[in-house]
Amino acid sequence: MNYYIPRWWFLLCVLSSVMSITISAFSISQQLLNYRKPYEQRLIIRIQLMVPLFCVTCLLACVIPNWSETWINPIREIYEAFVIYTFFSLLTLILGGERKIITELSMGKPPMRHPIPILGSFLSAVDMSDPNDFLSIKRGILQYVWIKPFYCLGNIICMKYEWKREFWSLFLTIVYNVSASLSLYNLALFWKCLYGDLQKYNPWSKFLCVKLIIFASYWQEILISVLSKYGIIRHDSDVDYGYVYQNAVLCVEMIGFAIGHLYAFIWTTYDSKRIPEGARLRFPSAVKDCFGFGDLIWDFRVTFLGNLYSYRNFNSAEAVVAHRDARSRLNRLQAGLRYTDGGRGNYWVNEGEQSPASSRYGSVEEDDSWTELSPTGFVPEDPNYPVKWDVDAHKYSRDIERLRQNTRRAYPG
Repeated sequence: MNYYIPRWWFLLCVLSSVMSITISAFSISQQLLNYRKPYEQRLIIRIQLMVPLFCVTCLLACVIPNWSETWINPIREIYEAFVIYTFFSLLTLILGGERKIITELSMGKPPMRHPIPILGSFLSAVDMSDPNDFLSIKRGILQYVWIKPFYCLGNIICMKYEWKREFWSLFLTIVYNVSASLSLYNLALFWKCLYGDLQKYNPWSKFLCVKLIIFASYWQEILISVLSKYGIIRHDSDVDYGYVYQNAVLCVEMIGFAIGHLYAFIWTTYDSKRIPEGARLRFPSAVKDCFGFGDLIWDFRVTFLGNLYSYRNFNSAEAVVAHRDARSRLNRLQAGLRYTDGGRGNYWVNEGEQSPASSRYGSVEEDDSWTELSPTGFVPEDPNYPVKWDVDAHKYSRDIERLRQNTRRAYPG
């Protein structure tokens, strides 16, 4: 085996990667074994998969750098872009979903001016109570996920035909940096607009775990490239030693990120003690749900088309208390919203022309009825049923806890 770095450093990379993957595997397996909130936990697991993916790809870069730089590195880069979108989806979910953000949390708040003065002079302030502004921010984040595969494909073609100094390579680099900057800027806008609502969920630990990996990878690459250019790091025409050293450093750093993910996305939040009356998906069903792509395809299509992000689909009684500087109330009036009874009620002009399929985006139809699974409230255990009820969890329920407290009061000794 050819060692492109000192042997002791390579052994340290192997040991670090094994430890990091072990920690991540334990954390992910516990999430799957306590899979009680699928919509939230599938996003967490997808974020946690960054660590094993980085460990494997970085270790391969230390062993087969040329092949890895061409064919393996693009996989990691595409997943980096996907994690930015996943983190945005997680923030949206813990706030209650898009409908709640637009129709409740953002109502009454003044539009936020762009933090960059130059952009503020050309672009209007961001009004998160307006579905169009929310869609614009979401598209700004998601475009990076759409563009990254094409960038990686174009980069492979440039490397194969040795076009590194040609026009196409420069064009791809400019497009990539503009796309990445736009995505991070829109994520920062979303964060700033809703930071007051996000604070109670302690998002900083999650934010740092996600962003530090991406920023560490990006800035270390730039630093090592500079050192390689000035001859501080060995440079060879056959092997890019700067690329090898960058991945070797990341291998060691992954232990810290694995531990950070373990505590930032702690699985005990979803165990039977915290959710005693909640059933969970069985392990095989949880794996299938986590690695399914149905939610991604649906969200990508809806975001790209944008036809569901209309004022009628995001109607709200709180729209009457919109901030005086917000555009959302005036835009809703122009779209056909009318108020009755002094603002206590509202209706839409020509409401009958609306398509029934999109009349209530993200809500339950009014004529839907609840169906009891069993008149006795008991569902027998079925090995083929994807949901499992943890019988022992009843000891952590509110009734049992109340009984414990009453017992302590009655028998303090």
